[in-house]
This record gives sequence, C-alpha cells and structure tokens, in this order.
Amino acid sequence: MNTEGEPSALVGSIQKFSTEDGPGIRTTVFLKGCPLKCAWCHNPELIKNEQQLIVSPSNCIGCGHCVEVCSAHAISFGDAGVSIDRSRCTVCLACADGCFANALRPVARLMTVGEVLAEVEKDKGFYDNTGGGLTVSGGEVLAHAEFAGALIDAAAARGILSCVDTSGFGSSRALLDLVSRPGVTDVLFDIKAVDDEVHREFVGVSVGPVLANVRLLSADEAILPKITVRMPLIAGVNDGEAAIRAAGDIVRECGIRRITLLPYHALGIAKAHNIGSRQQEFTAPSDDRVAEIKRYFEDDVGARTEVLGKL
Repeated sequence: MNTEGEPSALVGSIQKFSTEDGPGIRTTVFLKGCPLKCAWCHNPELIKNEQQLIVSPSNCIGCGHCVEVCSAHAISFGDAGVSIDRSRCTVCLACADGCFANALRPVARLMTVGEVLAEVEKDKGFYDNTGGGLTVSGGEVLAHAEFAGALIDAAAARGILSCVDTSGFGSSRALLDLVSRPGVTDVLFDIKAVDDEVHREFVGVSVGPVLANVRLLSADEAILPKITVRMPLIAGVNDGEAAIRAAGDIVRECGIRRITLLPYHALGIAKAHNIGSRQQEFTAPSDDRVAEIKRYFEDDVGARTEVLGKL
C-alpha cells in the first residue's frame, strides 16, 4: 500500500475486539494528544501531543544496553531496576530500540492513515457480523481532525463504518465535519461536568465549548440519533444531586436518548507513574449511588442508560 503523502499521527495503541467503544466488535484507534487535563484521566500517556518514554522497571533484566546507548546519560540502575532522569532524556528512543525486555518503550508510534487502516481491515469480518467497525479515540480526536477524517473516509471506502469518541472540546467546524461524514454511525460525546468552575478545576478548561458543541450536534436531525453521552462518575466531584440534574437538563434539552455512565477507576495512576508523572487518586460513587443516577437518567430524563465498569 502506497502511504506517501498521507496524513500521519502519533498512535498510542490500536485495540482489537473492543466492545465498549460503540456497537458490535470494534477496533479502537487511540491518538496521542489532548487539550484537556482530566485529573482522573485513564490514559494520561496520551495527553501530550509528543513522543514520550514508558519505563517499566519490573520488566528490566539488567543487561545494561540502555545505559551504553544513552548519549544523554539519563539512564541508571538501582535496587528497583532501571530509572530515567527525565530532565536529561531527549526521547531519542535509542534505549527503547534495543530493549527486548520491554522495560523501556515509546508511548506511541507515528503512523499514516494507510498503516492504521491496514490493521483495522484485518477484522472486517467481525465488524460485518456484529454491526461493529472502527472507533477513533484519543487523546482527543479533534486534535487530529485531518488525520481522523482521512481515516474515516478510507475506512468507509472499504465498507467499514466508524464511531467518533470525543470530549467535544475543539473546533465546532472540525467536529461537525467529522461526525457528518457518511461513514460515521455513532458519536460518543463525553460530558465530564456541567459546572464551569468544577470543569476548570478538574479538567483544566472551560466547559463552555463542550456544551456549545453538544448543542450544535444535537440540533442536526441527522446527527442527533448518532449521539451517546458518556459521563465519568467521580465521588465528590460530579456525582452530587445538583451536578447530575444539571447534566440531565442538558441531555433532556438536546433530546439525546442514550447515556453511558463510567464509574471511576484508578488505572491511570500506574500509567502516569510510568511516564514520570503523578496522578491524584479518586474514588467511584457507591454502587447504590450509581444505581440511583442510572434510574434518574432513565426515569426522569428518558434516556436509555448503561453502566460500564463498577456496579
């Protein structure tokens, strides 16, 4: 396949047989780069729109090759295994290239649309049999709108339908362009909090553009049926009565009929540590509280509601 001149992007991972990122069996492509700074992010390694190095000391076999090839002298060994001085590291990846134990590895790979599509196409039979397809996720899709659009179009040309997973924070024009493409059947739209002060504190940006964009999409009769609102649930942050009712008001106003609740999990903490960062630990609401929230969205808002994760 000729990929010369195609758009490219940093791809954190390509997850096969995904069943939680849209209908049917799917392949989810996680792009690296996001303008948000969610305090509970479950993929913190995908926030920065640049290459990073993952360090997994437990995988280290102590061969010393990485120390030999590191021209920045950023690598050392201790009782806990290999460690990186991030202030020295230039992310040249010479260490990762020779680390067969996978103790050092890049977060992402720069890939063209054709290279990604070649992986996605391998499971077309599963998509056809289950109503699945491609899901483009992140990071944030809108940070890579040109790449995402080209990938969606290329998939559609091969009979593969797509789902767009977005925070809604970004260009309204780019978002509308993406989700209006003929190959897009589903839109997973994250609403993390409706209160602007809470959103700024825990997500790092104003919620204004997010709410403007969900209203924009839902006003289009062709797009509205594609939308599922996804809400992370974090105890003490966005699970209170006022917060849930405010979210319900938005969903009701927009006429959205599908909601997915995502109780907090702590998987991002270890991922953050492996890229030399730290992440605050939160807690999920109790099972009873999650069940109450689910009933509210079903009975009062009139939206079909599912819970992914703890319940």
